[in-house]
Amino acid sequence: MEQNKAFVTDIIDRMKTVLGVQQDKQVSEALGGSRSFVSVIKNRGTPPYAECVALAAERGVSLDWLILGRGESGLVGDVAAAPASEFPHLVELPFFDAGAPVWGETIAADSWRLPAQWLELQRLSAGQVMVVRVAGDAMAPMLAEDEVVLVNCEQRAIDGVYLVRFGAGVHFRRIQHMADGSLRLSCDNPAYAADVVPAADRDRLQIIGHCHSLVRSVQ
Repeated sequence: MEQNKAFVTDIIDRMKTVLGVQQDKQVSEALGGSRSFVSVIKNRGTPPYAECVALAAERGVSLDWLILGRGESGLVGDVAAAPASEFPHLVELPFFDAGAPVWGETIAADSWRLPAQWLELQRLSAGQVMVVRVAGDAMAPMLAEDEVVLVNCEQRAIDGVYLVRFGAGVHFRRIQHMADGSLRLSCDNPAYAADVVPAADRDRLQIIGHCHSLVRSVQ
């Protein structure tokens, strides 16, 4: 938990740099939340991934830097922020592990490269996509352990398979919006029970992004 809190604090500090502010409440206001938003996520150790994606897209900064502190920021005045790419037709996407002890740690590869043209055809914004390794068999057979999923962090309000953070970790779950305002989080593997998040407790669930594509071999 303390590792998570330190991780969130580092993210907020980088957000302050991007926004040109010094106080947590100023970050909360800039993100459009309540004045206590930052204090709440720091205490819970809940990284603001959706807000990071939106801020990176709005200000043109590196999402990898904003979340992980890796590489150059992309801020104006950062002379090394935009190095010439060896592969200009490819786009780098951050690569994460859903089973990492601290969500947000990268795994074997720092990033994945995909053709910019393919992303455009899929109507995906490079600044809103992450690549995530599946951990566990809760979503089998649809998502098997160690398979790789492209997650679109653009917020959606429809039923589907999402990467979410609740309880003790980050999980892939099938979300169903119920008539009473609650959310039903189910697994495709029948061995796992579904979770229901009451409408009053929706703030304890963080929807990181919608599962857009699955990378797997053709058998």
